[in-house]
Amino acid sequence: MASLPQAFQVLNDMRSDGVIENRIADVFHAKAEWHRRQARLPIKEKVRILLELQRQDHPLLKRHRKLEWWEEPWTIEP
Repeated sequence: MASLPQAFQVLNDMRSDGVIENRIADVFHAKAEWHRRQARLPIKEKVRILLELQRQDHPLLKRHRKLEWWEEPWTIEP
């Protein structure tokens, strides 16, 4: 395993070669493409995703505090 100074040197070398900047740019391009694909989804699919995220988040929120009536997941299917 590399020591901390060696690890910093490797990162610094990567930065000076533009590797890190290129990787960051790749991540941002991939994120932008994902957003474009999401925007093109039909409304029914967007609602399905929203409901699924609500269901996943509900137990986490409920553990921390009592939820308001409007914070409960919707009991509908798209």
